[in-house]
Amino acid sequence: MAHGRSSKVLVLLALLTLGGCREPDVAWEQAPPQSPEAPGVEPWATRADSRIAPDNTATLIVLLVLAPWGLIAGWSLYWWLEHQKRALAERTFDPRSPLTNGYAVIVGQVELEQGATGAAIQVVIRQRGRDWKGKHGWHHSWTESSREVRVRPFWVRTFTGERVRVEPDDRVLLRDDLSRIDRLSRFERVRYAELTPGETVHIAGSLFGAGARTPGGAYRAMTQEPVLRPSRGAPMTVSTERPGETAQVRARLYRNWFAGAALVALTLPAVVFPTVALLALTGETVRAEPVATRHWQRYHKPKNSPGYYVQHYGLRSVQAKRGSTRVLTDECSERVWSCVNSGACPSVQYTVSALSDDVVQIGVGPQLTDGRAGLLGVLASFLMGLFPLSIFGSRPWYLRRKVVDGGKGQLPDFIAPPSGGFGPR
Repeated sequence: MAHGRSSKVLVLLALLTLGGCREPDVAWEQAPPQSPEAPGVEPWATRADSRIAPDNTATLIVLLVLAPWGLIAGWSLYWWLEHQKRALAERTFDPRSPLTNGYAVIVGQVELEQGATGAAIQVVIRQRGRDWKGKHGWHHSWTESSREVRVRPFWVRTFTGERVRVEPDDRVLLRDDLSRIDRLSRFERVRYAELTPGETVHIAGSLFGAGARTPGGAYRAMTQEPVLRPSRGAPMTVSTERPGETAQVRARLYRNWFAGAALVALTLPAVVFPTVALLALTGETVRAEPVATRHWQRYHKPKNSPGYYVQHYGLRSVQAKRGSTRVLTDECSERVWSCVNSGACPSVQYTVSALSDDVVQIGVGPQLTDGRAGLLGVLASFLMGLFPLSIFGSRPWYLRRKVVDGGKGQLPDFIAPPSGGFGPR
């Protein structure tokens, strides 16, 4: 048990060292005897100027660590499990199950009327192009300027030999590749997603007339065939992808985000603010008698402005604890440094970890430094910008409001007019 606790202490102190604590190379000067009747300094006035009050420190940790990283982890966990559930439902769906009225999923091959040609569903996306030269050479992009959905009734021949008439509307969601591109000019092109006869699809919608099927020829009357139409609350989904493919890809993305956010949320305290984390978990407030002080300065040079020296002050105190002496050292404010050097500070309060006397801060409660709070703010801002960019930027084209493509190099010269235009093939 003692060995396990010692190991934990070593790990925590190692993380504390990695956090960037460093002692100034300045000698200590012995403090004069302190007057026991002197009022001393209030605890809030003892902390260094670069530190944040304990209450504000707790608020910043909630806002910059627990809230953003916990929210991303929780959101990602929910959608990871949700997409896993959807993928499993799509993969385990039995395409040979009997047709029933209401919400239904049908699987089969696309058929058109006898003699008909072209696509059953066609999504036409116009894009405008541009190119520009930057620091690293030429780049180009194609941005969607308009989108048109063209539909017609078609049939699906299920694996049991039944035919279902499908009547999509222009809200249909076609999950297919943008497989064809027609170039109209140097800065204009058209991309197509097309559902063609013979393709295997699974379609979700509302089924009517499943109980009115009658045997007959290959092309029975429409009134005798079950009809699939869009549901009231959702568009019809027509997919040529493997069942569960899109949901599984989305599940992996959210799984990776959950693992990353959870890992960062757990390691961030140990890496960025280990002293504050340890004092919050194991800290206790004690009083100690000042015995030495020191003073040093560091040169600070902001970008695009003249540099200046920043003054720092240190305090060493001794606490008698159960027959032993406890030495506590930390950076302090100029006010307490002056008070000790004038002999008017009989005692000063510290927050010290029960695990190690080296994990200590002057004052009551753990305190972040301005620099570490700024770093947490930068990380939180980076996270809140990167997460939506990753989630929305990785969606397939049919879930995006605009299709944008890009790459390196200039747009190639336009040589020949498009073949086929906008008409279905």
